[in-house]
Amino acid sequence: MMKLPGMVLVIAALAACAQTDIQPLTQSSFKVATVAAPACGPSGARKVANQAAAIEVIKRGGDRFVFIADQSGSHITGMTYNAYGNGFGGFQTYNAADQAMVVQMLKPGQPGFSDALSARQLLGPAWREIVEKGVPNTCTS
Repeated sequence: MMKLPGMVLVIAALAACAQTDIQPLTQSSFKVATVAAPACGPSGARKVANQAAAIEVIKRGGDRFVFIADQSGSHITGMTYNAYGNGFGGFQTYNAADQAMVVQMLKPGQPGFSDALSARQLLGPAWREIVEKGVPNTCTS
């Protein structure tokens, strides 16, 4: 039987998980789809998706990009019953956060290039190390 501190660590580790898929659309565009655990919430899913977009842009040899589509949502990943919660009892659901966005890479001279996001700036001074590690599987990094 697992002791309470061990269970808390396991739950905390699972709670911060995120999974991202990259779908190529054209030579200069792709879709980023991220699903993050309940503990991450929508902002954690968005953070991972933004990092994934910047990493993919750099891997494709670019730097500047814009989001041309964005969608967020959630889905139920589990449910528990608590007979004592808030004195009334009942079911509690766990919702994963979804973030999907379409990224368009831009080259110098293209319309919107000067206003586009910089992948390197978005990732920060350690962008080379971040790209080398790849897309994070947690929203806490």
